[in-house]
Amino acid sequence: MHDGLDDVRNLLPGVRFDHPEQLGGSDRSEVRRVRAMFPDGSARSLIVKTFTGAGESWVRESSALSVAEPGTPTARLVAEASAPPIVVMTDVGPGASVADALLGTDPDRAADAVLLWARTIATMHRSSLGSRPGFRSALAARSGDLPVAESRMSRDIDDAVRLLTDRCLQLDVAMPPGAVAELHELPRRLDGNGAAAISPTDACPDNNVRVGDGLVLVDFEGAQWRHVAWDVAYLTVPWPSCWCSWRMPADVAERAVERYRATIEHELPYVRTPQFRRDVAAAAVGWELVSTSWFLTKALDEDLPPSDPAKRTPTRRAMILHRLDGARRATELPAAAELAGRLREVLAHNWGELPLAFAPAFDTDG
Repeated sequence: MHDGLDDVRNLLPGVRFDHPEQLGGSDRSEVRRVRAMFPDGSARSLIVKTFTGAGESWVRESSALSVAEPGTPTARLVAEASAPPIVVMTDVGPGASVADALLGTDPDRAADAVLLWARTIATMHRSSLGSRPGFRSALAARSGDLPVAESRMSRDIDDAVRLLTDRCLQLDVAMPPGAVAELHELPRRLDGNGAAAISPTDACPDNNVRVGDGLVLVDFEGAQWRHVAWDVAYLTVPWPSCWCSWRMPADVAERAVERYRATIEHELPYVRTPQFRRDVAAAAVGWELVSTSWFLTKALDEDLPPSDPAKRTPTRRAMILHRLDGARRATELPAAAELAGRLREVLAHNWGELPLAFAPAFDTDG
């Protein structure tokens, strides 16, 4: 048989697989849906994810799924192998995502989807609040000689500071005193010793599937243990690591944050404290500058539309200006805010003012 599933058959002896369907993937993995027939006569659909290279993705995804408690809004781990790196998980189905709602035409449906996302992230956090030892053990058991830290936030901030420093030199933007120190301090302020849980990390609006009246989160290739504020700030930036990072009405974001708090407040009373709000605001500044570092180099060269004409997404330059505008108005990290203001002033002078549009569903003038 030449369907590329021999390694999966070795994982699940006696199980027959039919109708493999390519679902896409990335430069890190290939994802397929298969029909599995078990020796007891039962049948079900499974997702087979085959990882390429020797990076952290398989270690993080298989570790996170292996410690997921019942009720966690994730697929269930069925089998795994390290050589080649494979994860077999339950198939949650072909439902719509939050991104589908944002790109639609119904603002009420889009708002409801965002609130459901907030509830789902809170449920993910709530179900994993006590999972740190298990997650650490799972990472250690799978990482081998590859050092895989439970959190990548310090590394991500370090990388962002280097990139921003280089671009500021290129643009003749003076780095304010204290800005670098504030950014380096942020992962220590929002670390894994406080209000922390397992995060899928890339919790974008398209990395979920609607199942019944809920969502199931997919894509845990970057899973890590980190402070909950990093995920909640996805609502206020919004969506720092996602292609569909359109603006969102402030009232929708606020209602979503409140939905998050209401879902988890019993297990995590911290979310009802003023400190929670300050931490989310600080995390938002972090994301606004980190994501600027990701996209700025290409945006300086050109601001082309997406290569796929069917893919609606804001331009990098509009997105960067919007995020720097949010960061410069923040009070939690004053030196970082000053950096954002200086950088935005130069970029707006070079590019002109480019307002970031609302997501299509919220764009009542579109």
